[in-house]
Formats: sequence, structure tokens, C-alpha cells
Amino acid sequence: MMTRFRTYCRLLVPALLLATGVAQAQVVLPSGPLAADPSRAAYLPKIDPAVRQRTTALALPFFDDFTTPLEGAPDVRRWVPTGGAFVSNRLALAPLSRGAATLDGIKANGQSYSGSTTVLYGTIDSLTSQPIDLSGLTANDQVYLSFAWQAGSILGTPNPNSTTTPVKLELYLKTSANTWVRAWFYNSQRALTGFRQQVVALNQTQYLHGNFQFMLVASGNTSDNLDNWSVDYVLLDRNRTRGLADTTFVDVATGAGLLGGNPSGGLRSPLRRFTAMPVWQFNAATTSELNPNLGVNLTNLELPTPPLPRPIDVTGTVRNLTTNTTFGTWLQASRLINPNVRNSPQIGSAASVAVPATATPKRLRYSLVINTNGLEMPRAMPNDTISRDVDLNNYFAYDDGTAEAYTQQFAYSTGQPAALAYRFNLNQPDHVGGLRLYPVYTASDVNVRPVTISVWSDDSGKPSAAPIASKTATLPGTAPAAGGLPYVEITFDQPVPVSGIFYVGYSQPSTGRDLHYGKDLNNSFPSGYLWSRSNVGIWDSVRFQPRRGAFMMRPVMTNNVTTATASAREAAAYSLYPNPAHGTVRVDGPAFARATLLDALGRTVWEQPAAQAGQAILPLPTLPAGVYTVRLTLADGRTVGRRLMLE
Repeated sequence: MMTRFRTYCRLLVPALLLATGVAQAQVVLPSGPLAADPSRAAYLPKIDPAVRQRTTALALPFFDDFTTPLEGAPDVRRWVPTGGAFVSNRLALAPLSRGAATLDGIKANGQSYSGSTTVLYGTIDSLTSQPIDLSGLTANDQVYLSFAWQAGSILGTPNPNSTTTPVKLELYLKTSANTWVRAWFYNSQRALTGFRQQVVALNQTQYLHGNFQFMLVASGNTSDNLDNWSVDYVLLDRNRTRGLADTTFVDVATGAGLLGGNPSGGLRSPLRRFTAMPVWQFNAATTSELNPNLGVNLTNLELPTPPLPRPIDVTGTVRNLTTNTTFGTWLQASRLINPNVRNSPQIGSAASVAVPATATPKRLRYSLVINTNGLEMPRAMPNDTISRDVDLNNYFAYDDGTAEAYTQQFAYSTGQPAALAYRFNLNQPDHVGGLRLYPVYTASDVNVRPVTISVWSDDSGKPSAAPIASKTATLPGTAPAAGGLPYVEITFDQPVPVSGIFYVGYSQPSTGRDLHYGKDLNNSFPSGYLWSRSNVGIWDSVRFQPRRGAFMMRPVMTNNVTTATASAREAAAYSLYPNPAHGTVRVDGPAFARATLLDALGRTVWEQPAAQAGQAILPLPTLPAGVYTVRLTLADGRTVGRRLMLE
């Protein structure tokens, strides 16, 4: 705890210098682990009817490299749907294959185990297999359980283990007497490790029964997600003839990140500067906005006893998910996998495929697929594919929509409120319609937040001293309780015209609080594009400590449409029923012209058909549970947004 306090104080030094009027080359913003992650609630495990009705134990082999789901709870066909482990490709560092199961201090519903901001230690996430039938087997069948594990994550190094602060990972095996026996453990050494293989022999009669299970249990800080443990490539099988040396697999897999860059997060963004951008801004530049170095690490799992170089084919395609059409191939290569190297990058140019310059918003999926020409295990084939989606809609983003950590502005007791602003370079003149912010809440911070969003013009490469437009609003006191990514959109009363270079951001009084906002650790912004204003009005560029990342703030653009939103009083005249809803929703209130449904990221997921335009009954399609916005367009072109919860 003392170490964290010293680090935080060290990060405050630039702010103290700025407060005295001394300009710095760069401001270092503090970062910290999340005390809650409401976005995880959208992935609460749902029991498949077939799993619920199953009365027999699983047969060997038992295998999972966590390539599915892409994000969420471990597959309930193999894992008990409790324990809080979270599958993703954004927390583990250089996993063996795409995706890993991470165990931390955040439960499946997105809340911390302690429910407190006080640093407390104890048992956190666990990962328990479904029952596995090992009956009739003996020690001669050479039954082994192996798994790869990692201490720490993209957030950093876990705390050290001690008798009063347990930070460890343990493996328990279920005996025929229905008891759990600890078979392996690792105590944190305050070190970030790579993935290590652990192999356990199940050669005792007490484990060779028809209802066998194994369980990985993590311990650490129960109040945030800093003490991370990740698990990958779990295999339980018989006839593993090499026994404790059996840690290699005939498998070449897609992994995460690129050598020399961030070793997490999967494929890089197909866009050169952004992770999402307005479709009309993309069309104005076309291929120049696409990433010439799109790719991911390929993992050779045959080390440390490699064969000859393995030939593989790699294909990259891009598909429009909106229309389910394929645009073309951005990568086509044949190569030899170096038998002496664990990770090697595979790169191609996203600009190899021209995206049609149509005005319709679209979601594009850039996929990369490995073909090992039939040389690897069939069960490992899913890890041969990895993809990355990019939205060409109505907003700019440097982040991918997921927060792994938080950052915050400095709290000043005097002077003007601190401000943060992103720089954007336009391909054509436009209007800023509003700003989406990603507030992060703690157990002790559930009060509403006054906030002012602003747009600034460019003043010799930094934001102007005075904004060209501002809007003050109030953020809610807590994020949605169930589902959805907690972006909150604030809309200007009138869209703000901008051209060339502009800056957009927010300011707010601290009122004695540390006001946290989401930080995406898997993506970054161009150097010098995030700016911080001190309490004496000095702008300086920002960098993050200790790792890179992207502040989660997204301007919504209007494509030069200047339609204003309705007043708060007019908006209050509309309500939705039922809310929460399961499907059909009714709009109660004055007449409107048409309705549109937006997801938590502001993407259009449903539009009222022309034949039903203005009808009060909205027959919504089946959509994932979470928080949505029903946007009503009025007869005069103004819009009204009402929040809707789908269950």
C-alpha cells in the first residue's frame, strides 16, 4: 500500500509544478487498477439447456485454449458457470494462443469481491472444470493434466505473497471421497512472468473416478483487478507418453499483439490513427486511413523441442458485417515458422483492399487465418483464426471500448478546473454533435458528477486558450447495474462547426473527489494528441504512467448536419414501456418522425422501417442484454434520446 502511495505522489509532481505556473514538456497522468468493471455484467454466464440436462461426466480428452468465447465467461460446456474468471484477448501478455482465462479481484457481475475501496486480501476468482469421467483408468494409462499460467497482466506486476496478504494461484483436485486436495501452488514473487507450463500426473487411485474435477483458485487484492492470474491451453488426457516433459504441441496459433509493440489485445486496429471513425471522414481519405502494418504474433507451440521449419499459409480477408459481403484479401502469404522462435509477427497492409466509399455506416471485420496444411491437432484449429472489427459510423475513437484501468485529472483546490482534450485531424469540415465519456465508479464514489464538454480550435499545435463552444451537464452517480458499456453521451445544444485540426474534451471541478475515467491499455493515441489544462490555464501534452494506453473519450460527429437536440423539458415528455424490456417497446409521448436504437457504443443496431416510421410500437429484434438508447427524431429534425435496458 505504501508503494502505491509513493508512486501516486511521484506522479503528482508535474501537476504541482503546473499549479505554480511552470510549464512542463509533458504531463504524466496517474493510472490505477479498476475497482469495478460494469461491462463484464453483459457476459454473465447463461446455462445452455443441453448443459443443464446433462447427467453424464465429460469424456477425455478435456481441452480448452480459450479461443471461445471471444470475450466473456468460460464455456459452460467445460467449466462450472461460477467463479468469476473472464476470457478475453486483452489482459494476458503474449498468451500461447488467442485468448486466455484471467482470474482477478473482479467478479462476473463486474463488482469487486470486497465491495470496498479498502485494500483487502483473500480468495478472488476461481476456475472449476465440469465433472470428467476418469473411471476405469489406472496409473499405467499415463493420465496428465497440463496448463499454462501467468502471474500479472497488462496492468502490471502482482503484489507479493505473504501470510497476511495472500497473492497466489493454487490447483485443487477432487478425490473419489468428494474432497479437494491441493496439488500445486505458486506464490507471487512480485514478478510479472511469461506463460509457464505446469504438468500434474493423475496417477493416484483417488483421482481416477467417474466424477473427477479440477479447480484453479486465485488469491489477491479483493478490492481491484491488479492481482491478475491468467490460464491458457488446458489439456487433460491419457497416454501422454512423455509425462512431465509433455509441454509441447503440434500447433501454430494466432496470439496477441506484435513484437516491438503491445503484447496484448489481438490484431492491431485496421485504421492507421483510430479504432473507429465517421464513415464520411473515412471516405474523404479512403486508403490513407488504413493501417499498412496490420498483423499479430504467431505462436510456435512446438518449442522447446522443435522439428524442422514448419510451412504454413496465411490469409487475411475483410468483410462488411453490415451487408455480409467480402471486399477482398489484404494478406496472402506462405512462410516457414522458425523452429527456434516462440513468437513471430505476421504483418500485411489493410490498405491492400479498397473499401467502397458508400455513405452507409458499416462494421468491417478484418480476419487472419493460418493454414497448417493438416499438420496440427484438430482440436487446436479454432486458434488459427483471429479477427478485429472496426466501426465506420459517426464517431472518432482511439480506444477499443473496453477499460482495463482508470486514469484521472488532477484535483486542484484553487484556480480553474482541470481539463483534458483530444486532438483530431479532419479529412473534411464537419460538426461536433457531442462527446461520449466513460466514467469509472468506486464503492465510495457514487455521486453525480458535474461536467463541462468543450471544443477548442488549434493554436499553433495546442488547444486555444478559450473554447469555441461548451455545454455543462451532469453525469449519473453510478454506471448501469446490469449489462452494457458505461459510456455516457453529452450532446451540444447546437452542433459545433470544425475544420482542419480541432480539440474536444471535458473539464469538471474535483469537489474533493478523485474522479476516475476508463483507460484502454491495448491501444494508444498519436504522440502529442492528448492535452491537459492546468488550473492556471496552461496546456501541456499528456503521457501515461506506467504503461501506454488510450483515454476513453469519443466525439460524435454530424457530417455537417446542424440539427439540434430537443430541450430537456421536451425530452422529458417521452417515456418507454416496459423498461427493462425483452423485445417490443412502446413510446409514450408526443408524435415523432422516426425511431432508431443505438447500443452502448453509439452504434445503430436497429432503425424503424419506413413503413412504420412514427409508430409508437417498436418491434425490436433479439439483441444482447445491456443498455441501449432509443433516439427519436422529431418532425423539425431535432432528436430526443431515452435510455432503454434490454434483458
